[in-house]
Amino acid sequence: MFKIASLLCLCLMCIGCSALNVQSPTAKVTGMNLRDIDTQGFTMDFAVDLGNPNAVALPLAAVDYKLDLAGTGLADGKMNPAKSIPANGTQAVTVPVRLTYTNLIAAENGIRKVGWNVPYKLAGGVAVDTGSPLVGQVRVPLEYSGELPLKKLLDNPMTLLQSPAARQLAEWAAQGLLNAQGAAKPGP
Repeated sequence: MFKIASLLCLCLMCIGCSALNVQSPTAKVTGMNLRDIDTQGFTMDFAVDLGNPNAVALPLAAVDYKLDLAGTGLADGKMNPAKSIPANGTQAVTVPVRLTYTNLIAAENGIRKVGWNVPYKLAGGVAVDTGSPLVGQVRVPLEYSGELPLKKLLDNPMTLLQSPAARQLAEWAAQGLLNAQGAAKPGP
C-alpha cells in the first residue's frame, strides 16, 4: 500500500512539474488595414500572428487592447476569440477596432499638429489558457504603432457632406499640414 501511494505521489509530481514547463507563446502585430469606411466611421483591423512553442494546443482566453491616436486614448476593449494556437504551430487573429469620426474629435490637438497622417499606438495583450491549474493563464503583450491616413478616410465627398465631425477633422488636418509647411519655410 505504501509503495502504491509513493508511486502515485511520484507520478503526480512529475505531471505537475511538466505542467510548469509551459513556454510562453509569441505574439506579433504584423499590420493594420482599414475597412468598413463609411459616413459614420471606420474599422482598424490589426493582424496578429501567434506562435506556440509547446507540444500542446493553447486556447485563446482573451485579447485586450488600448488605442491611442496622436497621444490621446480613443478606444479600449476586450474580445474573446474562439480559437486555439495549435501545438508547435501558429494562428492568425484579427483585432478589429471600430472608431467613429466623433471619436477622433478627442485627438484635436494632435491632428492640428500633424495634419493628414496621424500617429497611433496599439497596446494590449493576448491571454492563453495553459490548461494547468498551477500555471493558469499566460498573457503575452502586444504593441504596434503606425500612422492613420486621414486623407484616405475622408476622401469620400458623401462622408464630408453627411458627417460634421468628418468635416471638422478635414479642416484640422489641413490646418496641421499648413502649419507644418509654414514651419518648414525659412524666414525672410
